[in-house]
Amino acid sequence: MSRTLFIGDVHGCYTELLSLVEKIWLTPEDHLYFTGDLINKWPQSIEVVEFVRSRPNTWSVLGNHEYFPLISYAEVEKIAAESAHLSDGHKSWVYAQYERSHELREVIEQRWHREWLTSLPHIIERDDFILVHAGLHPDHGIDTPLEIATLIRLVDGKPWYNSYTGTKPVIYGHWAVDGLRIRPNTIWLDTWCCFGGHLTAYCLETREFWQVRANQISKMPEHWKNKVII
Repeated sequence: MSRTLFIGDVHGCYTELLSLVEKIWLTPEDHLYFTGDLINKWPQSIEVVEFVRSRPNTWSVLGNHEYFPLISYAEVEKIAAESAHLSDGHKSWVYAQYERSHELREVIEQRWHREWLTSLPHIIERDDFILVHAGLHPDHGIDTPLEIATLIRLVDGKPWYNSYTGTKPVIYGHWAVDGLRIRPNTIWLDTWCCFGGHLTAYCLETREFWQVRANQISKMPEHWKNKVII
């Protein structure tokens, strides 16, 4: 019988991805979903993309690390100016993320299929789950716009998931600072693999979790270091 499996933000950690799919005994019949942010931070992003593109029964939503290399600076300015859900500090982070994606944009144009990345949905809804990279805004729900669904963290100063009242579970990543967080109707799978933590998988049917430890540690913000799971 096929399983419905999810893997959190990979960020180019291809070696860990291979270890994780081996650990969960992934079969061609299993349906595999990724929370976005397949790329950036570690150099094997191309290999991760090729894995997701070539494997049958595999899907990913668009993460902010795929989104930023695909848009113009003018679009970034518009996001920062019109996004009431972003704090001033978060808006500064948006600009910084865009600037850091310069080399990545060149690689996408030269070696990757831009059309494939552009085609990734920002929300996937099935009968028994919702998949999104960052989260859903309570004012929009399943119709949360792309620029919010890939970036949201807080709503009125509190984590967005505190405002989610739906019964269909939302599976997401993006905000790695708190790592794995399991709530009755939301499951957060970004567990710091690119910063020396773990890469995590989850099975919808059995509610099992699997993790593999990161093989390397990237440079991270100083205020995050004491929260990394090693």
